[in-house]
Amino acid sequence: MIKVSEAAARGGTVTIQGRYLGGPATGRVRLGADERGQGGFLFPASAVQSWTDSQIVLTVPSDAPVGASWLFVEVAGRQSTGLPYSVRQ
Repeated sequence: MIKVSEAAARGGTVTIQGRYLGGPATGRVRLGADERGQGGFLFPASAVQSWTDSQIVLTVPSDAPVGASWLFVEVAGRQSTGLPYSVRQ
């Protein structure tokens, strides 16, 4: 991951930009994990608006954790570097 969009509320959109982001069949996005990417909330497949090798666009689900945390992309079992991200109230 290289960049993530500004904080969004539940129902809003989050955009992740990077390289080698895979696709929805082999990747997943984790929010609310600790700094090492452990734990947290996995975005469901239904949250994916679009997913290419360089950009992921997601809708923040209504049950996503609110507040500051870390965001990670996992592709084929490999985890990206985390970036700080917040879901607004």
